[in-house]
Amino acid sequence: MGTGGADIWLRRYGASSLAALLVLLALGHPAVVGARVQQAPSSRIAIDLPEGYEPAKLFSGFTHDTLGISLVTVEMPAQAYDELAKGLTAEALAAKGVTLLSRGELAKPGPHIYIRGEQAAAGGIFAKFFVVFRDRDVTALVTANIPKASIDSGQVKVPDIEHMLASTRIAAAAAEAKELFTLSYVGPFKPAGTFLGTAKAFTLDGRPEPPAAASGRPMLIVAPSLDRRPVAKPEEYAVQLMQGVGGHRDLRIVSKTPVTYGGLTGIEIEAQARERENDDELLLYQAVLLPPDGGYWRIFGQAPWAERERYLAEFRKIAAGFALRP
Repeated sequence: MGTGGADIWLRRYGASSLAALLVLLALGHPAVVGARVQQAPSSRIAIDLPEGYEPAKLFSGFTHDTLGISLVTVEMPAQAYDELAKGLTAEALAAKGVTLLSRGELAKPGPHIYIRGEQAAAGGIFAKFFVVFRDRDVTALVTANIPKASIDSGQVKVPDIEHMLASTRIAAAAAEAKELFTLSYVGPFKPAGTFLGTAKAFTLDGRPEPPAAASGRPMLIVAPSLDRRPVAKPEEYAVQLMQGVGGHRDLRIVSKTPVTYGGLTGIEIEAQARERENDDELLLYQAVLLPPDGGYWRIFGQAPWAERERYLAEFRKIAAGFALRP
């Protein structure tokens, strides 16, 4: 479980300037039977997919429910490729709980990065396949998450996964976007982009990247979990999510409060932390809301601690205006 792309955005544009950003038809491979080109909603990333893969409902990508596979797509500016090439190290992956198994190349024209790894999760051990490539004005990251048991049993074959990843390319236009939630109030914030197809970022100036001197600037992210697995211990899990936001030190939970926003019950957390790189004191706000069909929605806000009262009130008012679309 997790918000995936939200954590990537938080680390790069929010609470940290972490250098490593984590979160074409294949040549020489036979075609996968029944393959068809698909784009996830609001995404320009196109993939040749066999039957059984459908657009994901909670993120930009695809799922194969029978096999338990997810393909997560992330689009970034073209210049992010060089940063990823330097930053996708064994150490950076290990920080996300991923063990690096190998690096290689796909039957794919143009420069690309191909990595295989493994990650332990609530549902067991998952094989992770990453491809990063640059095409047109976009750097793309596509991650395939597959139950390791399915590969070990031969139910899923590695060459088929590699064929799909080798086929990834950037289409001329994004597929039609989908809107999963609304905010009746956003206060001083302006939209700063959509990522993973369904999550949205907000900043005061509407820019996703902060100026060099704007560390700790106020920002807000609203994002769903990547799947609908039930959250067994909401308060404990909400604390884990808060502690998992990168770029901080000396994080202190100030309060944990049961809340109901948009008809969804959940946990609201206020925390204080220091920015790791420049020691600025920060207010961190988070509301984790639980839909009845599983998974969660996460509303995360950051602001300078010196403006705590103002922004805490704003974050709570924004959360109160959150609602799922029918």
